[in-house]
Amino acid sequence: MEGNMTDTIIDKKLKQDIYQKNLIRSEIEKRLESVTRWKDKLINLKSFKGQRKYTDSIKRYISEIEKLRAGLNKMNEYVDKHIREVGKFSDSEVKEFTSQLEQKISEIEAGNESEGKGASKNKDIEEIRNARAKLAELKGKGNVQGKIEKASGRKSEDIEEVERVTGKIVRLNKQLENVGGGTESGDKDELFYTQELKRIAREKAIYS
Repeated sequence: MEGNMTDTIIDKKLKQDIYQKNLIRSEIEKRLESVTRWKDKLINLKSFKGQRKYTDSIKRYISEIEKLRAGLNKMNEYVDKHIREVGKFSDSEVKEFTSQLEQKISEIEAGNESEGKGASKNKDIEEIRNARAKLAELKGKGNVQGKIEKASGRKSEDIEEVERVTGKIVRLNKQLENVGGGTESGDKDELFYTQELKRIAREKAIYS
């Protein structure tokens, strides 16, 4: 009786930790959506005031994403360890999923390496630089042109920062979303923990 009660307490605590971990991931995803939306607006924005508004928001959210990502990685290690200690999961299914995940990542890396040869900059950054040249022609020389050049340079740097922090996460989220199938069999807890270990393996690949 005492053993069953202890198991119940451990299960309850572990499920609370999993819930908190998934909340952190959800917060990252919300911020990623906002940053991506603001980046798209920033690319075509000509107003200096508007640029400042979006760049300030982007920088704030990127800082928050980095902190949340560190927290998620820490929680994933903790939860993974404790699920395995409890032992209520399909080890073969988790291993098969991890193998599929590793294979998919290898394919993505091979594709990226092939595409990356000869491509020096992100398409968005190139579009900004082209727009900067056109603006310089339209606005003329002198102080106004200097301000435009400076603002456009800052904007280009901000886009590069967005791509550095969020680019990999956004791409891998999309590329790895269909890896593996659903959990096959087992009791309720085994199904839950197996699915969670698979989710953690995927999150480690994306957010680490």
